[in-house]
Amino acid sequence: MQSEDPFFRKTPSYRVLIDSEGTGHIRITRRVNFRTVLIIFRDLYLELKKNRENPHIIVYVSPSLSSEMSENMRDFLDFAATCMEGRFELTILE
Repeated sequence: MQSEDPFFRKTPSYRVLIDSEGTGHIRITRRVNFRTVLIIFRDLYLELKKNRENPHIIVYVSPSLSSEMSENMRDFLDFAATCMEGRFELTILE
């Protein structure tokens, strides 16, 4: 993740980036509440939607957080894929 990329945010709890290929990446590094996840996702989705008809977002969660968050995140991403245009993925980091 490079800070000179077109869309970049970094906090102690998460990082958000749109890479040069137009794919959005959300990396959650610490536990965050669901409202924060929704705000991050919304902002990234709307930014991607400006330049692409079908945005692609990948959410990365660490193994330590996956047991707490991954099931809820999968359900949310399934919901988003059903209701919104785009491709959404969840990746558990090794």
